[in-house]
Amino acid sequence: MVVLLGALVAPVVGAILYRFLHNSPRLTRAFDLSMYLTVPLLIGWQVFGHVVDHRGWDAAYILMMLGVMGLGFGLPILIEHLYHQTRFSVELLSVLAGLTGLAFHAVLEGISLQGEIITITAPILLHRLMVGLMIWWVLFPRYGRWPAAAGIGSLLAATTIGFSLGGMLPEAMLHGTSGEMFQAFVAGSLLHVVLHESAHGSPHDHSNHNQ
Repeated sequence: MVVLLGALVAPVVGAILYRFLHNSPRLTRAFDLSMYLTVPLLIGWQVFGHVVDHRGWDAAYILMMLGVMGLGFGLPILIEHLYHQTRFSVELLSVLAGLTGLAFHAVLEGISLQGEIITITAPILLHRLMVGLMIWWVLFPRYGRWPAAAGIGSLLAATTIGFSLGGMLPEAMLHGTSGEMFQAFVAGSLLHVVLHESAHGSPHDHSNHNQ
């Protein structure tokens, strides 16, 4: 239970950390530039960490997952061009898809915490702190405080569900090909949001902090 509590507190600490790192106009740009590198690496680790643990370095399977991730990345762009949707609506769908993938991954982490001991959870806690920071970084400048808080809350709820119901959830749903491909697709959607904004202008300006 102590480990679960730490896993729930870590994303909240990450969200609070955003306020400190993004509170100075002088630091804001440097912080955002670092996040444009950190977030894709974090998303990649989210997607491929469990795959490597359970399947090893299966090159063909990893390439297939990269293809699915590419589909998740490119589909919002295709929708925007074909159906002339506004960038905001397509971006919102991509964000929601990405959050769904993060919640699914949080269920897996909640299950894994049942067998962890305190001395080996430091990487998990650091990872979850970064996920909380990422969620707040993605949501707060675009949609404000309450949607960002809801994003953090969904992560905490998913972790608790995984920790509580892990033994009842089918293994195929958690670690099967469908679940892994789903995570790859929604990760691509979230990458679309992050990388697309880095090329077309960022909402992370200092004026958004008081929303």
